[in-house]
Amino acid sequence: MIVMQRPKQRAELEERTVDGEMVVMDQASEKIHQLNQTASFIWQRCDGDHDRQQIAEELATAFDVDAETAEQDVAKALKQLEEIGLLVSS
Repeated sequence: MIVMQRPKQRAELEERTVDGEMVVMDQASEKIHQLNQTASFIWQRCDGDHDRQQIAEELATAFDVDAETAEQDVAKALKQLEEIGLLVSS
């Protein structure tokens, strides 16, 4: 599985913010996914316009982490979001 360069959320998903974390409801699979603060930040930028590098740069600034850590976190989160079927090709 290759992580998308410009990740995009599936349109039919429902989401809510609960205590600063995103909860994504996938009615097709009847699953609810709770994203931690970092994954929530990344998820909100999965709009088909932001590329992986842009998301990593924004994450590094927002969370005051180095670029390498941000890039690793983004790659890991996007891979997991793709594996559970929450992203589509843009």
